[in-house]
Amino acid sequence: MRDSESHLRALLNLIQDDNLKVASLAMEEFLKQNSEQTEKMLAEHQEAADPRMRGRIHQLSSISNRRRQRIDFIRRVRSQDMGLWEGMCRINSLYDARASLRHVSKRIRGLRSEMLDSSPAGLPKIASIMREHDFTVPEGGDTDIELYLVESVLASSHGSDIILASLAQHIAEEAGWRGSIALHEGRFILVDNQCRLLDPAAGWQVSGSEKEMLHPCSSQDLWLAVLTRLFSIALTEGHLRDIHHFGSLLAALNGGDISALPSPLGKM
Repeated sequence: MRDSESHLRALLNLIQDDNLKVASLAMEEFLKQNSEQTEKMLAEHQEAADPRMRGRIHQLSSISNRRRQRIDFIRRVRSQDMGLWEGMCRINSLYDARASLRHVSKRIRGLRSEMLDSSPAGLPKIASIMREHDFTVPEGGDTDIELYLVESVLASSHGSDIILASLAQHIAEEAGWRGSIALHEGRFILVDNQCRLLDPAAGWQVSGSEKEMLHPCSSQDLWLAVLTRLFSIALTEGHLRDIHHFGSLLAALNGGDISALPSPLGKM
């Protein structure tokens, strides 16, 4: 134990090095230890007097926190003990660990109350409430990351078809609606047990369709779709930390490891 502690403290000293390459290698090695001791040391040095040390400790803490959230999300997906909307909220936190979703919960309670106070839930009623609150899928918004984050969607009423379909299903379930989400002609839609469709991207239009034209989606399918969009946007914008973060998640959820992929995704 003492040897391990001495090794970690030596790495902490190197993290303060003037040579950025030396400091970066020390930070990488420190994170590889992944033990309770590393978390304890990070906590001890959060308010270090040296501003350089303090900044690098905060950077390490942020990376460590993201890694813990990834591990927990993967565990919850594999154990199948997480609902669709909870998973979407967790994905928001995976993108921004500082996000506060309290106002999201408050908005959800209001929408659910409207659904419960009116006529029995059905696609027309769901469509009416979503239109009344101006929930819209903007045209050509595939590269706007905020359309895939529930916090931003609830604040602006603009969202991707995946998030808006998940939101509509979530608030309608409380009122007893038992439909599902499917992929139809390249868009995510709600579908009831009579094979009627509610399309968020078509102004919440209700229509009919043949069952053979629908591709039912599980919660994991929808989470993977959102994570893939976040990964794609990070790749397009060149955000290397997000590329690794969401690439690691996607690889793990598909039974792999990002380190097996070629540079710059995996090992250099």
